[in-house]
This record gives sequence, structure tokens and C-alpha cells, in this order.
Amino acid sequence: MGPAPREPMKQRVNRCLHRLSDRDTEAMAANELDAIARGLDADELPVFLAAVSDTRPTDKTPLRRHSLRLLSVLVAAHPRDAVAPLVPRLVAAALRRVRDPDSSVRAALVDAARAAGAASPSAPAALGPLADAVLHEQDQCAQLSAALAAAAAVEASAPTSDLAAYLLPLLPRLLKLLRGAAFKAKPALISLIGAASAATDAEAAATAVPCLRDALAGDDWAARKAAAEALALLALEHGDDLAAHKPSCIAVFEAKRFDKV
Repeated sequence: MGPAPREPMKQRVNRCLHRLSDRDTEAMAANELDAIARGLDADELPVFLAAVSDTRPTDKTPLRRHSLRLLSVLVAAHPRDAVAPLVPRLVAAALRRVRDPDSSVRAALVDAARAAGAASPSAPAALGPLADAVLHEQDQCAQLSAALAAAAAVEASAPTSDLAAYLLPLLPRLLKLLRGAAFKAKPALISLIGAASAATDAEAAATAVPCLRDALAGDDWAARKAAAEALALLALEHGDDLAAHKPSCIAVFEAKRFDKV
């Protein structure tokens, strides 16, 4: 008798995904999925991505979390040229979990967005869908996940003129969103504004400083922390070009000098 026929890759992936939902087989299934992701040939990448992108309302937390983690593993394990064409599909797969309330799933989504930003052939390929989610999601969990994911993608993207050109018209829309009441996950949005402002020119970044300064003076501890980090990032990236804003920012920092932030 000859050797047993090799199990088709998609069938093997689906079997492992199913086993993620069982505590007794979760670790073994996760390790096998990681090994599959790392050992794929270039022509198998789309099939694997499709298999791990399926979502069902009955999916348990380990499956939801690890299916997102596999997106990051896929990007890390293969050449950028092989992964770059798949970035839009990868981001779409991640955003299917954007309303998930579980913090571990959210963290895996953010990691997947970071990986997509690093592998993206152009700024819109990764950031376009993420920015749309930030601008249009009404659910607070979705707003939080989308803003954190978009910030991670911006930070991971190569600092090119293409990135700056994409962010320049987006930044005013983010600032308008921050000033409004519809977006509830303000600290995450502030982090995104900080990342986007740092990746643009000093003139655009200067438009963000008043909003960040106001957030620093506000009552929300998490928003104050995010604003302080964003202002520090702008000072690092743009330095003397934002010198005109230095006195007003220092005054707010002085007023908050006993703040635990």
C-alpha cells in the first residue's frame, strides 16, 4: 500500500480552527495552524487567508482571537512581495471582528492591522478600510478597535510621501470627529490623531495641537494620557516647527503637574 493521501490544506485548516474551541485541543491546534501559516507556498496564501477569514456568530473567543493572530503570522512569515497583494483582503478579514467586545480579540485585531500597514503596497490599501471604520462605526467597541487598529497601521507604515498625502485630508476629518459627541472612544481617536499628525508635515500637525491641548486639560484620564503621548510624539517629530504652540502646551502641563498621567 502506498502512503495515505495528504489532507487538503483548507480541510486541515478548518479542522484545526474547529479544535480551537475545545480547551483540551486549543494549544495543539494553535501550534499546528501557526506551522501551516509559516509553511505555505505563495499560491496557497489566498486559500489560507480565505479559510481563516470565515466568521460565525457561534465562534468562541479562542477561535476569534487566533484567526486574527494568524493574519499577523502570515505577514511575518512570508516575503512582502507575496503578501502585499493580499493586504486589502487581510484588512477586510480583520475588520469582520471590529465589533468584538473581547479585549484579547481586539489586541489581535490591532496586531493584524499593524502587520497590514507594514506590508501594504500603498497607504490606501491598508488605511482606507480602517479609516472608513473609524469615520462611520457607531458602536463604541467598534470605534475603539478601529481607531487603535488605524493608529497601529499608521505607525507601522513606511514614512513615505504617499502616506503623508493620504493622511493630509484625513486629519481634519479626525479632528472634527474628536470635537463631536458621536465618537465615544476618544482616547483611541486621540492616539490615531497623534500618529497621523506625526506622519504628516508640520503645518498639518499644527492644526491638531489645539485639540490635543484641550484634551490634555479635560476630565477624562485616558484621554489626557493619550493627548500627552500624542503631544510628546509631535514634539519629537516636528520639534521647532511647532515652537509657537510651546507656551500654551507647557501652561497646560504645568496645571496638570500633579496629574498621575
